[in-house]
Amino acid sequence: MKLEGRVLIRRISIAAALALPIGAAVTAGAPDDAVAGCQITVRVHNSGSQAFTVNWDESKVKVSGGTWSKLANSSSEVVGAGQTKSIVYGATFNCGANRRYQIHTTQGGDEETTYFPGVSSWTTDQTPTINVSM
Repeated sequence: MKLEGRVLIRRISIAAALALPIGAAVTAGAPDDAVAGCQITVRVHNSGSQAFTVNWDESKVKVSGGTWSKLANSSSEVVGAGQTKSIVYGATFNCGANRRYQIHTTQGGDEETTYFPGVSSWTTDQTPTINVSM
């Protein structure tokens, strides 16, 4: 193949990748687990005795070496005592990536941020349950 043909193919590949919606994965030429995102279910369990609101739009996830990203664009819901609420988000990295979660909750005028599994630790759990008591 001539050099011009390779350049054309590369330009077409780049143009096709740029045309994908944000969050879509390009899989050609890379291992499946390196580019494919996955669906992760984050659960918040109220281990306290009073209801609180989990603010999914203010809650975040971070991949090791990355930056914080929102779990949802706009939603919040009340979690009663003993209840568990969840949200599914499309992770942009492979399912086995190290992640840390930052869950934002409110109760009355009080706000709380809970880190899972901790402020400086990571998890590969694809269905993490974060216990919160306010």
